[in-house]
Amino acid sequence: MTYAPLRLEDYDISPTHGFLPSEPPLRRLPDPYYAPWEDIMDRFNQYLLAHHIRRLVRKMPVLSTDKLSTQAEYRRAFSILSFMGHAHVWGRNGAVSEPASEFLPASIAVPWVAVAEFLQLNPVVCCAGVCHWNWQILDDTAEDLMDIDNLGTIHTFSGSLDESWFYLVTTAIEAKCARGLSAILDATAAVERDDMSQVTRSLHQIAYALGEANTILERMYERCDPYVFYWKIREFLAGWENMEDAGLPYGVLYEGVDDTDTFSLDNWNSLFRRFRKYAGGSAAQTPLLQALDIALGIKHFPTGERGPQSSVAEARNKLQAQGVPEPPTVNSYLVQMRDYMPGGHRRFLEDLAATCRIREYVLLECSDSLLHMGTASDPRVLLRQAYNGCVDLIKTFRDKHIMIVSRYIIAPAKNGPMTPQRLAVPESSKLMPPVAYMQAMAKQTPRQQSGGRMGGDSLSADPTMYPQTNIAATLKSSEQPVSKCPMQNMLAANTRPKSVTLQVVSEAQDVGRLARKLEDGAVARGTGGTDAMQFLKQVRNETAQTRI
Repeated sequence: MTYAPLRLEDYDISPTHGFLPSEPPLRRLPDPYYAPWEDIMDRFNQYLLAHHIRRLVRKMPVLSTDKLSTQAEYRRAFSILSFMGHAHVWGRNGAVSEPASEFLPASIAVPWVAVAEFLQLNPVVCCAGVCHWNWQILDDTAEDLMDIDNLGTIHTFSGSLDESWFYLVTTAIEAKCARGLSAILDATAAVERDDMSQVTRSLHQIAYALGEANTILERMYERCDPYVFYWKIREFLAGWENMEDAGLPYGVLYEGVDDTDTFSLDNWNSLFRRFRKYAGGSAAQTPLLQALDIALGIKHFPTGERGPQSSVAEARNKLQAQGVPEPPTVNSYLVQMRDYMPGGHRRFLEDLAATCRIREYVLLECSDSLLHMGTASDPRVLLRQAYNGCVDLIKTFRDKHIMIVSRYIIAPAKNGPMTPQRLAVPESSKLMPPVAYMQAMAKQTPRQQSGGRMGGDSLSADPTMYPQTNIAATLKSSEQPVSKCPMQNMLAANTRPKSVTLQVVSEAQDVGRLARKLEDGAVARGTGGTDAMQFLKQVRNETAQTRI
């Protein structure tokens, strides 16, 4: 096959901003037709805090996407529909009895699916929606416009500085590594010309970009508190795949897209097959890390399995004998995550994998004897050192990522929320099966349906939303001692709410929440639905094994 050099611009990739847009994302759709969306986003955090999101979303008209005309407008539409969609699914309406929503109203589902099809990615919160297309420049006169301290977010779920910082760390890393993408293409072209010195220089440029990425990642701890992230932010970023424990055993039905009558009780099995299961936002969805893996020939295999192990010498002999590259990436999760990237970025990874042979070049040019006989000035020694330096920096980046997951997910999940160990919640907080849920919804009055609360708008706020602030919910109602005075017992019984039966549950039984305390040995799943630590550790180890 004849080599044809790749151009970043052909894949909607910016030479200066990498996988970010070259210009700051739109902060508002210009056409007043989309005012119903933008009006909600104007006070999005307030509506979410006041538990109005589901009611407002259900009242929205189903808008057409025909009036979106530019790529920037489609990106803006995808981003705000993602925020509203996940707020509807996970935000609830404040009623303890209301689980995560298994149904996405047509007012969100129909345009969201249409916009996602245009951008060629899945209609769910992803790295592109909250990080790549959700930033703004604070000072247009700054020396480094894309410095993390000169960036702000456009939207967040919680309205917190912690959530903004969490997104901006990824945004800044993408911007700083733009030069690394150009260097990858330069190195690929230099391999085809057998220009060893240029390959080495390009690898040094990749290493420089990786060094900046490591520095920015370390700053996560500065302004994003692990407790706030785990208990107040993380759930909104979750998808609806492998989320049985969080209340979505079937996934989510996109009304108006995958159904004709969601309240029909006929042929339930057929209806359930139309529920969609998508992973949530994940670092694996950034094309940057996958591009670096492809460029350096880092192979990843199915989680829990070891790929074919071979020594550097064996790999080199195979190349010399057969003239073919090593096996391609076969980790199905990483390949699946490409469906959460814009179409141009996904095609870039595919074309890069078909043309980039940097690792093979280093293997063939640098023999093991260089470790003992080569001089420091030998170009082959310098090439090998430059290559291994890049691999070491990616391994270091993944070490830091594992540490972040330990501090931001594992530790808070084990420690639990800052409340007494037992909470009093209504018995009705148990999850309702989809059939029962829809039967109950069908019996509600129009006002109750538009409000979105199973028990009406008069129900109290959900004490599990921010459990550390809900002092009243710490009553241990079922553990109250029985008084010897009959009148006291009667008074105590009469003061309890008659509309619900209270029972005590532990934090580990925080029904239907992704953010909950985990028992010893329980698996901490990432928002992408995977066993986070097992996946990350295997990816890190496979990176380390790539050194030559």
